[in-house]
Formats: sequence, structure tokens, C-alpha cells
Amino acid sequence: MVKPSGRLPVWPALRIILLSDDLDPELAAIAAQLGLRDATVLRRSGKTLLSAGELAGRPVVVKLLLDGSDFWQARWRHEIDVYRLFAQEPPPVRAPALIHTDGRRLLVLERIDGQPMDTERYPARRLATAEIEPCLAAIRALGAWRPESGRFAPVWDYPDRVSRYHAAGDLTDADRDALLRILAAGDHGVEIGHGDPLPSNVLLTGDGGCALIDFEFTGTFLPGFDLAMLHTLLGAGSPAIRTRIDQLVADTGIELPFAVNLVLVLTRELRIHRELTETSIRTRRLALLATTWGRASERLQAAARDVRTLDPVTVSWRRLGGR
Repeated sequence: MVKPSGRLPVWPALRIILLSDDLDPELAAIAAQLGLRDATVLRRSGKTLLSAGELAGRPVVVKLLLDGSDFWQARWRHEIDVYRLFAQEPPPVRAPALIHTDGRRLLVLERIDGQPMDTERYPARRLATAEIEPCLAAIRALGAWRPESGRFAPVWDYPDRVSRYHAAGDLTDADRDALLRILAAGDHGVEIGHGDPLPSNVLLTGDGGCALIDFEFTGTFLPGFDLAMLHTLLGAGSPAIRTRIDQLVADTGIELPFAVNLVLVLTRELRIHRELTETSIRTRRLALLATTWGRASERLQAAARDVRTLDPVTVSWRRLGGR
């Protein structure tokens, strides 16, 4: 069994690849110490090198950060900390076990036998109930988790994000006012969110279950953040999941924070796609997002009006999850 350590190993099969990336020579010098066998490069981008192999008879995934920017280095250290926390306090969802890390750029993780829900950010195919329900169950279980250490911190500064989006012209005055009104209505509570539940980060396992991977953005959010992400990304091609999520939101009494999350997630998606190179996919998604955003804005305005009409006792009750 290979235990987590502070040393940075490199595996023989990837020695040439790493040297060709002009990484620290010390990185290559430690290559033989890990002893990864049958290494295969799964994916390579400007940000990461993702490989698979076998370590001490155990299938593993090796993630190496290539991007030297401060942002991604901070996100990477955060993900390492999340996996270390998972090792101390196992989460209520299936997640890869941490096998080794250098604490900076390298993660060696258990390779879970499963298939991504989809490889596209917006799956074009219609998802089956057998795919949707395990995903929702995992997201809800993570959101309900309260680790004793309490080490998860807020990921989003909601008022700041609203202000930035408004200043950039992505939110109207009415949208901004509605968002800030709901945020100021009181303590809506927080929950742990995966933070980036893309279809590729949701693995469907052969036993009908679900595992989550890639925890670079995991932390606390207003309730319903991950559900808002799934509502946006998966609901585009599978309207049934939006109906299911709307039902969960109503049942758990998180309409107000969910309305905030949904508008901000959609606004971010619009910003992301506007910055992409002009393609037919970009054009199609922007049109789809604009329609979805319009409905979410109407939902937000209705929620903001609800805040004005509710008495303080009812608002407090809803914050506690009551109906």
C-alpha cells in the first residue's frame, strides 16, 4: 500500500513526457521511486496531464498540474486539501481515495470503475432516469454532509459577484436589486457543494451508483448551487431533470437561494460562451441559454416579490427548510 507522502514522485513510463515539458529536473530524478506500471496518457491540455496506470497492483489515475498560473495552483492546492480531508472524514458519496500527493502539482488517486455521465458540458442526448437519479442522490448527499472539522469555506462571495456581473452589463438594475434583496433577506444557510458538477465529473458505476471526481471548486455555497448547475447543464437536453430538480427545491424549501444560484450560474455560462470563438455550437448554446436565462430571471423576480410579501416568521421558517 502506497501511503500519502510529501515527496514528489515521477513514474518511469512518463519520464520522457515530463522531461519534454521542461519541468523541474528533480521531478524526473525521482521517477523510479513511485514505480507506476502500464502508464497511459488519458488526456493532455495546457492545464493538466491526466494519466492512468497501476501502482502496487492497484489501478490509479495520476493528475499533474502543468499550468503555472496563480489561480490554478491555488485551485490545485485546494483540491489536494479536499482529498486529504476526505481521507480523514470520508464523505457520504463515492469519491476517489487519495494515494499520493506532493502537496503542489501531483495527485495519485484511486481509479474508480465507472463511465462519465457524458463528455460534453451540455449533453445532446436525453439522459435516462437511471442516470439522473444516482447523480441527484450523490449531489444531495454531499450537500447534507456536515463534516466535524468544518473546514470547508465559502467559494463564492455572492454580493461581490452580483456587483461584478452588474458592472459588466450582464445583469440589469432590476436583476441586481432582486438578487441583493433576496441575499439581504437573512441567513439562507449554506451547504457543501461540489462546485463543478459537469457531466464529465459524474461517474456512473456498474452497480447503479454514482461517484464524483475533480474537487477543485468544492466548498460551501447557498443551498442548491449544484442543483442549479445540473438544472442548467443537463436540463438543456433532458427537460425531465429540470422538473425533478424543481420538485426537490420545492420539497426542501430552498426556492430563494436556488433562484439566486440559478441566475448567477446562467449568467456565468453566458459570459463563458460569449468569450468563445464563433461556431455553430456557440451560437446554438447562446440562444438556448438566453431563453433559459429569461425564465430564470422571471423566477428570480417572483422570488424577490415573495420576500417582500412574506412575514418574518414565514421567512425564518423557510430558511429552516419548512414549507
